[in-house]
Amino acid sequence: MTLAKGTPSTILSNKTAAAAGATTLTDCTTIDTDATVSVALEVKVTYGSSATLAGTLKIFASHDDTNYDTDPVEEFTLPYTTNATKSQTFVITPGPRYMKAQIVNNETAGANKDITAAYIYMHKQDVS
Repeated sequence: MTLAKGTPSTILSNKTAAAAGATTLTDCTTIDTDATVSVALEVKVTYGSSATLAGTLKIFASHDDTNYDTDPVEEFTLPYTTNATKSQTFVITPGPRYMKAQIVNNETAGANKDITAAYIYMHKQDVS
């Protein structure tokens, strides 16, 4: 058995999380961890010109890729700067067979507080 690093793939592409909102799990491609040793998620978001709070990355698990947990198995605070694009990579535990990611906008409602151009890139290392 050898370890193989796969080509990074996009699992969330150019989505918006409105103020007090979030991307949906259906927006995200499934992370299948069969034979996976490690998973890293590179998150890139752009904050609005009136933004005052960082967003949150939430990871949800499923045993069948249909029924996902109601609460996240992992949660991370995203890097933040008003009116700027920020990115950071997070290493997640590949314990559950299936996972999906969600970006939550922690702002209250208001103009120019959306998180836009939200992307998540997955980097996996598998046993082959």
